[in-house]
Amino acid sequence: MKKSDESGAALLTTLMIVAALSAISVSVLADMRRSGRISANATSIAQAQWYAIGAEAFAKVTAEDLISGTLPRTALAGPPRTATFPLDSGVMQVAVRDGSTCINLNSVVIGAGDVFERDETGASQLRTMMKLQGIPGGRAAELVDSLVAWIDTAGGSVGADDGPYAQVDPRYLTGREPLAEVSELRAVRGFTPEIMKKIRPWVCALPLLGPSKINLNALNPDQAPLLVAISEESIGLEQATGLIKRRPPLGWQSIGEVFADPRIAALGLPEAVMQSLALETRVLAIDVLVTDGDAEVVMSELMMRSNSGFVTAARRWSEDT
Repeated sequence: MKKSDESGAALLTTLMIVAALSAISVSVLADMRRSGRISANATSIAQAQWYAIGAEAFAKVTAEDLISGTLPRTALAGPPRTATFPLDSGVMQVAVRDGSTCINLNSVVIGAGDVFERDETGASQLRTMMKLQGIPGGRAAELVDSLVAWIDTAGGSVGADDGPYAQVDPRYLTGREPLAEVSELRAVRGFTPEIMKKIRPWVCALPLLGPSKINLNALNPDQAPLLVAISEESIGLEQATGLIKRRPPLGWQSIGEVFADPRIAALGLPEAVMQSLALETRVLAIDVLVTDGDAEVVMSELMMRSNSGFVTAARRWSEDT
């Protein structure tokens, strides 16, 4: 090989090495930039989550004002109490509402620990609500039975309720515990998107078992169907709407006062209906949206009233859809 040929080959090899190193460098720099963006996004999201948790302070002020009487018992009737807080590079929006103005999906069972069995009153309340939303009675009964079978642990052998779910692809098992959020209902047999759309505005998943208990002082007239449902139609829709409209401006102060209403007294309602009514907020539902830089965080939270005030019972980094 001539000396000029050797020089050309060496130059070509050098150029190939330089090109390869350049490609590697570009790839490394891209990875570094991508890692930097991921790290920055993670930091922004973490910061936004801390802002969202800080929204509890606003909710606790509302809770304390409700407990002390600074706010009337009707303060959460109608639209949620909202607030907007500016951040260094974004904004936080907070909404607080009474979390019990709904039929609790977990009301269809009663129990404790890891033992749950059907509660007939709770099941009837949910079935009544479904009928009010245009779901035929037989179909509503089937849906309630499916939900009970999904949650309960009583009767039959372990896995006795899993049959329908073992025939789909992919196969799965029943929950055998109360629902943590409404979206879990989509996994229960029969709860199609059409059914979910009809009942979603009226149901919730609270960490409580047994018959739903509705805060009468937090209802608006449009929510009258809730009274019809928890009374299992002992109260008609027109009667329920009228009762809410006749509520004193500061709310009812006792259940006896409610049942002294002449039009309600005339119905001769059973004791169970009285037990399904409350006049104070026992559950606060908090919805938070934080936008901080490029990060956006959604949080929904439940606070339950205890002897020491309201405490956080559940928190999720998503909307309860």
